[in-house]
Amino acid sequence: MSQFIESIKLLDGEYKNLFYHEHRMNHTLKMLCGVTETFDLEEWLIHIDSPKNGLYKCRIVYDEEWREVEFLEYEYKPIKSLRIVEHDRISYEFKYLDRKRINQLFDLRKDCDDILIVKRGLVTDSSYANIVFKKDKTWFTPWSALLKGTMRAKLLQMNEIQEEEIRAEDIKTFESFKLINALVEFDAPEIDVSSIVY
Repeated sequence: MSQFIESIKLLDGEYKNLFYHEHRMNHTLKMLCGVTETFDLEEWLIHIDSPKNGLYKCRIVYDEEWREVEFLEYEYKPIKSLRIVEHDRISYEFKYLDRKRINQLFDLRKDCDDILIVKRGLVTDSSYANIVFKKDKTWFTPWSALLKGTMRAKLLQMNEIQEEEIRAEDIKTFESFKLINALVEFDAPEIDVSSIVY
């Protein structure tokens, strides 16, 4: 049985975006473990002793049972460049604990800080985050994202970003990009698309 992971932002004792994390976990358990009963993530976390000050990543490892919960101090690591790597068969629809294939691709980044995975010509994600691109003050995210993350889902629901088919050759038509995930919100640094290396 595969195990899954959920990473939740904990800031000064407050969990962020629990609705989206709970939805993803319930969906994963239903689709891959056959668990039909939903659970209340906030109610469950109330009983876990957690840090009350500072920024942490709450890391939950689970399958049909809870396996591990840990709190890791989080410090943003600036990303200044991405290298495009192609893999036409990669799949990461669910947030598996096993990231071996993504880690293998990450090792191809050479002198760049991270990778941008292209699958069958379509832009997907970096190794750890969804990507959003800016054009004429509007932000777009690839509909072909490997993992449709919780921050991405929230921003789409709030109409802060829009889904679009984005091919590798389309990247140069945008002005800049940001990388977003559960820990790195929409106020993430904006980076010029010239920092994406082919």
